[in-house]
Amino acid sequence: MISVNGELVKTKVQFAKEYNLKKLLEEKGNPQNNFKVINVVGTNGKGSTSNYIYQNLLLNNKKAGMFFSPAFIFQNERIQVNGNFIGDNDLKELLEKNNSLFEKYNLTFFEIWTYIAIEYFNQNKIEYAVVEAGIGGRRDSTNCFENQIAVCLTSIGFDHTEILGDTIEKIVWNKLGIVKGNSKIYTTEKNKKYEKEFLQNTNNEIVFCENTSDFGFQKYNKSIAKKLIKDLNLKFSENIKAPLGRNTVLKSDPIWVMDGCHNLDGATELANSVKDIDTYTMLFASSTGREKNEMINFLESKVKNFYVTEFEHPKAWNINDVEHKNKVYNWKEFLEKNKDTKLIICGSLYFIPQVYEWFEELK
Repeated sequence: MISVNGELVKTKVQFAKEYNLKKLLEEKGNPQNNFKVINVVGTNGKGSTSNYIYQNLLLNNKKAGMFFSPAFIFQNERIQVNGNFIGDNDLKELLEKNNSLFEKYNLTFFEIWTYIAIEYFNQNKIEYAVVEAGIGGRRDSTNCFENQIAVCLTSIGFDHTEILGDTIEKIVWNKLGIVKGNSKIYTTEKNKKYEKEFLQNTNNEIVFCENTSDFGFQKYNKSIAKKLIKDLNLKFSENIKAPLGRNTVLKSDPIWVMDGCHNLDGATELANSVKDIDTYTMLFASSTGREKNEMINFLESKVKNFYVTEFEHPKAWNINDVEHKNKVYNWKEFLEKNKDTKLIICGSLYFIPQVYEWFEELK
């Protein structure tokens, strides 16, 4: 498996004025339409919802693939088929074989990954693909699938506002821009308050899914997956675990909880899901541009002790730019010194995998 810390896709371009993936797909005969697609959009919960749907499709003996981001430990995680990550050789071969096309069409990082997923899904002749959006929906690289059978809209909150807009109306417009044809839109009961905004952007049927009995935010994510799977006349298993980094318990005595809450919406759900959160110490790290994020004050108000830290990653923030009295410059030393403390380690989904790998190496 290829580590997320390794360089694999050559381009560093994340965004562009013009996106060309659809032009490339047209040249190749639109291979993205050879299988049924379930698009998953939303502020938080996309990964968990995608995983619940994908795993249940497999349990019903369906040939299925999943496109998922960001990768947690291995680059290969982004593309999965029939319960397995794409292999190293397959991944490298598809990148090498198509590199001239990527350069010809000047594809962005996420467009390249989306195309590789499409090629791999076709190689494996899947029936269903569960496709998680990167950011938004309308201009996301995953807004290229015409053979769409459903759209799942998880939570709605303020994140990436420089791209998606700074009002609920703009955010809903962006996310629902991925809806095709007569696809049903599956969303949570919690989003009922945005029904007016939904109806301003679509005439398609909107299904508000009843919460499951799960504790915390997974009751919303699982509710969408459960209703969709049942509407496909398939059996739904409640026993699927959420992906790593989503309220993951690293150890139980004393308890350490790890969570990739990287925006206020996610932080609110984390605070609501951890019992006796006011007895915990929290270590928080985020990405550049979020040094004055309201998450800091919110989370600090919920816990016994609160610290900010930094980590090695191109997108990591510099805590010298963060106005906070409790700064940790070496998070590994901090965790070692607090091994007997109840901890919540949270923040960026680029930070959390590093914590997980470090913890696993200690075992």
